[in-house]
Amino acid sequence: MPLRLAIVEDEAPARARLRRLLAAHDDVEIVVEADGLREALDRLPTTQVDALFLDIALGTASAFDVLDRLPPPWPLIVFATAYHEHALRAFEVAAVDYLLKPFDDRRLAVTLERLRERLRATDAPPADEDVRRLRAAMPAPPELPWVVVHDRGSRVVVPMTEVLRVASCGNYVELHTAERRYLLRTTLTRLAQRMDPARFLRVHRQHLVRVDQIAALTPRAHGDAELTLRDGSTVQVSRRYRGALPPALRGG
Repeated sequence: MPLRLAIVEDEAPARARLRRLLAAHDDVEIVVEADGLREALDRLPTTQVDALFLDIALGTASAFDVLDRLPPPWPLIVFATAYHEHALRAFEVAAVDYLLKPFDDRRLAVTLERLRERLRATDAPPADEDVRRLRAAMPAPPELPWVVVHDRGSRVVVPMTEVLRVASCGNYVELHTAERRYLLRTTLTRLAQRMDPARFLRVHRQHLVRVDQIAALTPRAHGDAELTLRDGSTVQVSRRYRGALPPALRGG
């Protein structure tokens, strides 16, 4: 099966050069080209794409503006940018690739092989978690300080410092504090993008936990595990997210 790729790049010469380099690989098919935020959001949600080559700076917008508005599930993300700041640290933290312009065909071939390996893997983290970890390695706005929830006819301010864990619940998320549970109308993926990855870990497709609330980890079958939190509650850890746990906890 060919690699179905999208390119979002606002500079026409850079877009043409990437297209030319990709054309040398027989198993690559470029299915979307976009020159900015609007065109990317018009075309990407309706096209099946394996991976997205995304420039960081897109005129007055940025790569993260695209990702903030692009509905999940995302394709795998490869950042292709002239900005070298934080590239090495970002690559170490995230599983997505980071191509520093100008790159050559040899470097691009490495990226394509990494994409093929990720697509073959059955337990790799999804692309949205890749990007969340990458953002943790780059300068970012301050963490979301609080959220407003509707509760029994009132609007209640819930400080994020009081949230112990977050669980997906359909079109809502459950915010668990020491006192009670609140429902917020959003998706777990969207909320996770606004939370500090160093403080809140994605441990399952349906769960985020605060790092300082982890009391123990118990291995389960098939590479899964179970976290016990300090309040006595338990949360499942799926194999694909286990690598995000602190090294001392991961175990075998």
